[in-house]
Amino acid sequence: MTRRAVIYIRTSSETQGGKFNPSEQEVDCQTLAIEKRLQVVHVYRDVEKYRVGNRLVGPSGSRSDRPGLLAMLKDATRDEIDVILAWREDRLYRGIRAMLTVLEIVQGYKIEILLAKGNFDPKIAPIRAWVAQMELDGMKERMDMGVIARLKAGKATTGQDRYGYIRIGEQIHIQEEEAKWVHQIFAWYIQKTPLNQIRKRLIAADAPQKGSSIPRRIQWFRSSIQAILKSAREYAYGFKTYSRAGQTFHIPVAPIIDISTYELFVKMREENKTYPKHRRQNDYLLAGHLKCACNLTWRARTATHRNSRKGEWVERKTPISTYFCP
Repeated sequence: MTRRAVIYIRTSSETQGGKFNPSEQEVDCQTLAIEKRLQVVHVYRDVEKYRVGNRLVGPSGSRSDRPGLLAMLKDATRDEIDVILAWREDRLYRGIRAMLTVLEIVQGYKIEILLAKGNFDPKIAPIRAWVAQMELDGMKERMDMGVIARLKAGKATTGQDRYGYIRIGEQIHIQEEEAKWVHQIFAWYIQKTPLNQIRKRLIAADAPQKGSSIPRRIQWFRSSIQAILKSAREYAYGFKTYSRAGQTFHIPVAPIIDISTYELFVKMREENKTYPKHRRQNDYLLAGHLKCACNLTWRARTATHRNSRKGEWVERKTPISTYFCP
């Protein structure tokens, strides 16, 4: 009887894709399957960033929560797999925790692991995983040291550019088109324009947003506007904050808004923190416990105002509380 085999492919980042090309990994594994007379029934891939909580992470070999890996191991527990084919052992794991996750299923369900480049030995797998983990820790330490040295020299490194700026080489410059909208957002806020109205105006004007590693499904999230407003001090005094290995660094950049605008903003911010005495404190019993189909945790909010038929922003007689996916 022909044994059922699956192929597992992993690259921890886009830059690593050239060194460990996913297509080459699959071709070599398919060749191995033909040699061993195996029937390949599925190919699992971890080659893109995925969401964990509210952040995107790369499919590092040290992580045991990779979507492709978890899907493969789940199918293994359903007795749908006889053999796992991988290009090299470090494609499956590069750390003790990930190694234990794989070996627990493999040994418990008597699944064979075959490698296109090398041989798999479950007896020395823990040693190889430990060495790989030490190598990753050493790489991270050397990378942190290099980044900290550049930050101390006042040079910009990695990370998302704040809206209104663009990093060219190791210097941060003003992005004129985005800077124009930074000015406008603060002007609207000082004029007491509600955040939802600011969002609608940005969308209507087709204001550009920062590029993203994944396509944007929704234009101008409220959180994107809030992030710009929360960075008012940096926009006014001209600096970019970096954190690395528990240290904080301030890289000088050209300011976008003037000090008077910043002071007006701070005044408005303080005024907005003072709520009427009749403001109700709502309890959201399920906040933090509901999960969306996209794996994000649902949030809760209370709508106290609405658009009238005349297009005016008026207060609701009865506030409406809802749960939503961010």
